Amino acid sequence: MCTGNICRSPMAEVLLRHLVAADPLLVGAVEVSSAGTARWHEGAAMDPRARRALDRAGLTGPGSPAAYASPEYLSAQDLVVVMTREHVHEVRARLDGGATDVALWRELDAPGSGLEVPDPYYGDDEDFTACLALLRSTGPAVTAELRRRRGAAWSAGRPPGA
Repeated sequence: MCTGNICRSPMAEVLLRHLVAADPLLVGAVEVSSAGTARWHEGAAMDPRARRALDRAGLTGPGSPAAYASPEYLSAQDLVVVMTREHVHEVRARLDGGATDVALWRELDAPGSGLEVPDPYYGDDEDFTACLALLRSTGPAVTAELRRRRGAAWSAGRPPGA
C-alpha cells in the first residue's frame, strides 16, 4: 500500500504476485492486492513509468486499477504491508482496533529499522527502476513473513485466511 496506488504499491503487487506464484507454500494460499491511502487516482492504471520498470524486469503481470484503502477494504485483509511510516499510522487509524496486522515493507527485511520505500512519483524512469530494485531486494523478506503466517495458521489447526 502506498499513497496514490499508481507507483510503489502496484509495482509491489505485481512483484509479490510473481513471488507468491513461484513459492509452493504460498501459491493458492495468499491473495495479493494493492490500494492507496488517498483517492487521488482511484480507478486509474498504474503510472506508465512503473509499468515500464516492471516490463524491463520481466514482471509482465497486470496490476490492479488504483483503489482506495477504505476501512472496509483494510478490515478484510489479514496483513497490510505499507511503504512509509506515515502509511502505517494512516492505516492503523482506519482500522480502529481490528484484527488486521500492518507492517512496513522494509521493516520485514530489517526489523526495527524504520526504513521506507521512497516514492518515485516525481522522478524519471531511473527512479522507478531503483524503486523496483529495492522492492525486489526486500521481497523475499515479505514472502518469508507470509510463509511464517501460513505456518502459524496451519499449526493452529486452521487453513490460512480461515
